[in-house]
Amino acid sequence: MPGRLPDIQIQTLGEVQVRRGTELLDLGPAKQRAVFAALALSPGETVTTTALREAVWGADQPKSARQVLHTYIARLRQILEPQLPPHERVQVISSTSAGYRLAVDAEHVDVARFHTVYAQARRARAEQDAVGAFQLLGAALAEWRDPDLAELSALLQSTDAIDALHRTWCEAALEYVTLGLELGHAVNVIAVAQQLATAEPLDEEAQARYVAALGQGGRRATAIAHFHQVQARLSEELGVEPGAELTRAYQQVARRPEPSDPQPSATQPPTRPPWRGPGPGIGGLIGREADLAGVTGKLTRHRLLTVVGPPGSGKSALAQQAAVHMLGRFSDGVAVVETSELTGHRELSLGLARVTGRQVDDDAGAMVGDKHLLVLLDNVEHLVGPCARMVDEVLRTFRRVSMLVTTRERLGLPYETLWPVHPLAVGAPGEGESPVHAPAVRLFAQRAMQVSLDFQLTPENAYTVASICSRLDGLPLAIELAAACMATDTLDELKVRVARPLREINPPRRYPPAHQHSLWSTLQRSVDCLNATERRCFSRLAHLRSIFGQEDAARAWSQQSGPQIEVRAVLDRLVDASLLNVIHTPAGPMYGMLRLVRCLAQELADLEPP
Repeated sequence: MPGRLPDIQIQTLGEVQVRRGTELLDLGPAKQRAVFAALALSPGETVTTTALREAVWGADQPKSARQVLHTYIARLRQILEPQLPPHERVQVISSTSAGYRLAVDAEHVDVARFHTVYAQARRARAEQDAVGAFQLLGAALAEWRDPDLAELSALLQSTDAIDALHRTWCEAALEYVTLGLELGHAVNVIAVAQQLATAEPLDEEAQARYVAALGQGGRRATAIAHFHQVQARLSEELGVEPGAELTRAYQQVARRPEPSDPQPSATQPPTRPPWRGPGPGIGGLIGREADLAGVTGKLTRHRLLTVVGPPGSGKSALAQQAAVHMLGRFSDGVAVVETSELTGHRELSLGLARVTGRQVDDDAGAMVGDKHLLVLLDNVEHLVGPCARMVDEVLRTFRRVSMLVTTRERLGLPYETLWPVHPLAVGAPGEGESPVHAPAVRLFAQRAMQVSLDFQLTPENAYTVASICSRLDGLPLAIELAAACMATDTLDELKVRVARPLREINPPRRYPPAHQHSLWSTLQRSVDCLNATERRCFSRLAHLRSIFGQEDAARAWSQQSGPQIEVRAVLDRLVDASLLNVIHTPAGPMYGMLRLVRCLAQELADLEPP
């Protein structure tokens, strides 16, 4: 008798992933992942061997395709059911007379959950239950992490199923935005409306909804600017002017008074939108689907979550997107405080009070009031002590407030939950698989195509891109800065630049925060949080091997003047500041630095007096 099905969760609406409990399973090379993806798109249904081969290889199939397919199935079964002998590994992927079937319940597969909840939403709407339909549509769309289905499109040669799935997402997104506007929830649907407008740039109905959502959400100037961008694109690509629906949406926004203008009705006072403070960045995350799911999951169970990681690792972008996903769970919404230019407890309190519309005194309650609120404190590494004090005051005073913090150094509160953010995967070209699907490579390609009309990612140039991303440690900020250089450079020229990244990778970047305008300023911000002794110790680590132990550090610091150095304490401090990473071995802890951090240490060492 077969045993109980393993506890697995399958994701296809973003990166193709399988989790057994909390363990993320490695599905193997690209073509093997493609076999699993093709099965996962039709859970519970037989997918013929012919359809599987077409999905993996298309029309150009090797002579050995049938045998290789069987090999991939056997390997996938071993990955999914390693505890069973080979002949019993048929509980997840079963064989039929025509092919293979993913034998899991629909609730374990995100694409099946999406279809189920979407069908429920359509029934609710047919029954005139607008509120219920809106909530169900939001739940259905929450299953999606990438409406473009970039990984599925890269894995599968046959795209009919992907195209149909994308069309269904567009339909669901359009219904969700439309209902949100009808129900007065414009702010809640702006993010989906933007995704829809990006996915369907020439669809006037989608563009009209986005313009309307922006206008009703209080972003009138952005709505007007977007309309003119769409108008220019329609004229250039189709030779037409905007139709009646898009024009009407624009005219309604254009006639809407600015927030400072007198309101037309004293009986309808303006309500504060649920998102307060700087809005989330434009565009989705790449390669952070697991992080996003983890952060949102933790926030449902913990009131203080601190996102920590090295400089430039994308902590802010991750936290902002997590806040977007959590927006509907807090009746008073989200308050975002960008702290990078603030100093001290008083300014932190003022900053929080400002975005929540409160008056500040010495009472922690004056910062937030009696609100059911998620507060995002962004970039607080230079204010760890004052931030910890304020967070503790607020959370102990008000039980309906939760805090999400981004920093390079944890706050150190006893009830603090941490979520570490690591660099993006660059790929493994040496293993024979093209790195074209690696998250770091995909991020570079996306940003490079925004500034260079000639750039296209190909299986051939992906190796060069991967090399560049590797030399930038897979850090999203460094990759984005390097990709911006493609406005003037070729790939080969950029590869030369990354030999001196702190000096050479400095494209124009004008939006805040200021410390992210260059790699130097981003990394130097961490060093500025150290005391004088710690800074000297950090710079001298540049002379050591890339991986070193406590004894190596002690020798490097032995000639330093000043007070006696407690080696382990300083190393731990540098780890806390995200300037070192610790590697646990049977012989004891070892330490390493990212290449960019090492470059900074070397430059600081060169500035020291002999």
